[in-house]
Amino acid sequence: MASPSLYEERRSTDWSAQIEVFAGLRASEPVTKRLYGKFCEHLGSNIYNGIWAQILRNPGFEPWHLFGNDDQIAHRAAGLEREFQVKRLVASRERGIAFPWIPWGQGEITYELDNTQPFNSETSQRITATSVPPGGTAGVAQPICLPLHRVRDFELTLAVRGKGDGLRLEATLRRGAPDGPPVARAQLRRVGRDWSRETLRLALPRERYAPGEVFFLILALACPGTVWLDNAELFPADHVAGFDPDAVRLWREARLPLLRYPGGNFASGYHWQDGVGPREKRPTVFNRAWNQPEPNHVGTDEFMAYCSAVGCEPFLCVNAGDGTPDEAAAWVEYCNGGPDTRYGRLRAQNGHPKPYNVRLWQIGNELWGNWQIGHCTREEYAERYERFCRAMKAADPTIHLIACGQDIQWNEPLVTRKGKLVESVSIHSLVGSGLRGTHDAQGAFESLLAYPTAYAGVLEGLRRQMAPHVEKPRIAITELQVFTNQPQLPNNGEIVEALFLAGILHTAIRSGGLVELITHTANMNHGGGLRKTREIVYPNPVYFTSRLYATQPGIWPVALRVTAPATDVPARGGLPEVKGSPYLDAIALLDETGEKLVMLVVNRHHDRPIPVTIVLTDFLPRTQCHTQTLRGTHYRDLNTWQDPDRVRLFDTTERAAGRQLKVTFAPCSVTALTCRRAD
Repeated sequence: MASPSLYEERRSTDWSAQIEVFAGLRASEPVTKRLYGKFCEHLGSNIYNGIWAQILRNPGFEPWHLFGNDDQIAHRAAGLEREFQVKRLVASRERGIAFPWIPWGQGEITYELDNTQPFNSETSQRITATSVPPGGTAGVAQPICLPLHRVRDFELTLAVRGKGDGLRLEATLRRGAPDGPPVARAQLRRVGRDWSRETLRLALPRERYAPGEVFFLILALACPGTVWLDNAELFPADHVAGFDPDAVRLWREARLPLLRYPGGNFASGYHWQDGVGPREKRPTVFNRAWNQPEPNHVGTDEFMAYCSAVGCEPFLCVNAGDGTPDEAAAWVEYCNGGPDTRYGRLRAQNGHPKPYNVRLWQIGNELWGNWQIGHCTREEYAERYERFCRAMKAADPTIHLIACGQDIQWNEPLVTRKGKLVESVSIHSLVGSGLRGTHDAQGAFESLLAYPTAYAGVLEGLRRQMAPHVEKPRIAITELQVFTNQPQLPNNGEIVEALFLAGILHTAIRSGGLVELITHTANMNHGGGLRKTREIVYPNPVYFTSRLYATQPGIWPVALRVTAPATDVPARGGLPEVKGSPYLDAIALLDETGEKLVMLVVNRHHDRPIPVTIVLTDFLPRTQCHTQTLRGTHYRDLNTWQDPDRVRLFDTTERAAGRQLKVTFAPCSVTALTCRRAD
């Protein structure tokens, strides 16, 4: 039988299927591990109360306006009140207490968000206790959860000053309610008139606690007087350079190769110098992209520490919204310059003498969108790109720049006028927002999983536009997710995201190097990746797709022919019609030595297993082949903090008979089938 082109699909007339692999026909370029990257942003609880291990919300006691307008504050408060079963959050505003802290104590107590002499940024929390009953305390409390599945010891650091004689400040952890039983307590026996940074240690008894159990941290005076609090941080003792060790472990186990930062929309208003230097001196500012405080506790050096702990390559997106070329060039120098340069010297002064050598830089985020800070026309972006490009290359000519692209219309001035400066163009593919009006969950599932077939045409259109003007056309998919965001529809927390990403990865691999990287949305508590609820970190189903592809050894695509059942998918909610969308989507990869062959197979059918005969040419396998399969039990399956293993990887073996295997692929599954070459 003649060998096919590198990838060929045929539609079967029944439910029988065959995958023919031609291991002797290899692609000219290997697959880059950069296709298996992720994205993180200062958005919601992606960073803070996400990958960052610090537990308290609003640790700087900053004013309410930093949490948005009244409706946005009410929405945030309602979510926390449901989670922690408290009812006094918004009422604290009238008492002069920072969100989401609540009043605590007995006696005569007044509060104020005091802007006269804060330790940091806009305000500190003043607490005045005119009277405190014997054995009582007066202060503020915050409902929290603790990662007690992992650790019992916690470190509380705060800035404090006071007015009064013999002031004593107590930190107490109470179980279940503000007046619940105390489980840990520490006392600061002397509070001076000037600001000081103090550290207290809280150790819980070594007993059983329910997963996700609620506690209250209380900071209170144990005697009459006035105290001001600022910059309170509560870290578990096992944090990894400030980050959640479960997040670090899971991404390290997944061999995450690449991580984009700091946004996203946030990047278009981010000024990197706010996030370097001593953490306690960094300003808390308003995150205009997402209407929330930005304490700048995680900045460049922290992000680099996270990448080092995980083992991934950093990828930075500069502020081309309200930022300047000089600011971007200074950031390049901070990351890559030697200690003899201005900003390299600053990095060294901040404790990091060795350059980070960040190679990947994106110039702006979604500047084509009218929601974006610094939104501009396509013509203005082309000029803006040149200014940023020249400034950043002057700081380090070895960096690789990715332009803020999208569709053919937006890209046209950039590509035709500045093509000699263009190295790569980004695209953001957030798919499915047009489906939000439908209640046809199964139809939406079908359309979302057919989309990767149509996506190949989108990428090819961008390549054709670039080819006459750009020396080597490259596309970077820097945001990618299912974007239905409706509970009645398949969404990015469910198994559909795992299958969707696998399909896009296959499309990218078949592009022959046109797609140079993918940073899928996102790292934690955003899109699909990891979730953190009540301090319990668990994987979304799509985490296992990232893990499966990044850990498998194959890098050289080889030719294959797939004969499988298919369906005609109608246009829905802005997603295109796809005729003959195959239920099986497969690629085959050889490892560096040619001794291992990996077949990655997606069964897109919502409830039907598909038996497949696999025929290998130019590769005689050993008898036993190893499989890892991502699967659940239903096409709407997802993981939760109470049930974190509903969708996971299952390990099995398959038996080869000569050059053939017979394998049944479960519905809604992604499988890596690895065969070793026989001796």
